[in-house]
Amino acid sequence: MKNSSRSLFSHVYVEREIYDHPETSRILSRLNHPVIIPIERYTDVFNRPNQSLAFQTSHKNLILAKKHGTFLYPGAPVCHNFGNDRFFYTSTMINCLFDCEYCWLKGMYSSAFPVIFINTEEFLSHTERMLEEGPLYLSLSFETDLVPLETLTGHIHTWNSFITSHPGLTAEVRTKSGSAELYASLCPSDRMIFAFTLSPESLIRSSEHGTGSLSARISALKEASRCGFPVRICLDPIIRFPGWKDSYQTLVDQLIQEVDFSLIRDITIGTYRQSESYQRRMRKRCPDSVIIQYPYETSNGYCGYSKPKQKEAEQFLIQLLEPYVPREQIVRLEEDL
Repeated sequence: MKNSSRSLFSHVYVEREIYDHPETSRILSRLNHPVIIPIERYTDVFNRPNQSLAFQTSHKNLILAKKHGTFLYPGAPVCHNFGNDRFFYTSTMINCLFDCEYCWLKGMYSSAFPVIFINTEEFLSHTERMLEEGPLYLSLSFETDLVPLETLTGHIHTWNSFITSHPGLTAEVRTKSGSAELYASLCPSDRMIFAFTLSPESLIRSSEHGTGSLSARISALKEASRCGFPVRICLDPIIRFPGWKDSYQTLVDQLIQEVDFSLIRDITIGTYRQSESYQRRMRKRCPDSVIIQYPYETSNGYCGYSKPKQKEAEQFLIQLLEPYVPREQIVRLEEDL
C-alpha cells in the first residue's frame, strides 16, 4: 500500500510513558516531521471540555497512547452477533479518519482526534487469554476504520498474522475505504472477514466525507474476495432522504452488475439507529445536519425510524436482493433488538 497518511497530521500528542517505545518511533518515522507534544495521559487532551468537533475534523492531530484496563468488551446490543455466543470488540485505535455526518462517534467522544494505542502486544495477549475459554468472534473496527491508516499502524497485518496461528478466533474489519491495495499483502484466512459498508453515491457525496466512492468500495470488496477473504456487504444504516428508493435501487443495480453474490458471505440490512444519549449530544454538536435532526422515535434507549418506516426500508432492500441472494444470506440487524 502507498503511504498516503504521511502528511496527514501536523501535530502529534505522545504520552511520556511510551515516548521511547519502538512502535512510537516507527509511527513517527512514517510522518512528515510533525510537531511532537508530550502529554501525561491521552485523556488530558481527548476529554477536554468545549472542543470543536468541526474544527478538529478539518485540522486533525494524532494522539499516541498506551491502553490500560479492559482490552476486550462485550458486543453492543445494536450490533449483530451472527450466531456467535462469545461476541466481543476491541479497539487498538479510536476515532476515525473519515467524517461521516451520522457517525455515532460524534455522540460518544468530545474529540475528533484519532488515538492509536501502541501496545498491540497486550491486546493480543488478552485475546489469547479469552480464547482459553472458547472460540471468539471479535470486531476489530468498532470505534474506528482501520483501513485508511493501515500504512501508519499496521494493525490489520498484526491481527491477520495472529489469526492464522489462533484457530479459535474469527475477526471482522468493517470499512468504508475504497483502497484495494491492502488485501494482496495479507495472508488469506477464512476467519478474517472484511465487511464493506455500501451507501448510495449521493449519500456518500453529501454525508460520508473522505470515504471511498461506491465504485471504489465495490472494487475493494471484489479484491478482498479475490485474495481469499470472506466478504460481508453492509447495507446499513439505511438513510431515508428525498429520493432514497431510487438511490438504493441504483446501488443494488450496480451490485448486481458487478458482484458475484455466490462469493459474498452475507448481506446485512438495517436502518439508522442510535443510542438516545449519543443522539442528544450529536444534535447539539451538529445543528445543521438533516440526518441528525430528523425526528426519530425512541424505544428502549435507542433512536430510530418508526417501526413502519423501518420495516418499509428494510423490506424494500430485501425485495431488491431476493432474486439474486438466498434469503438466509440477508441478515436483518433489528431482529436482535
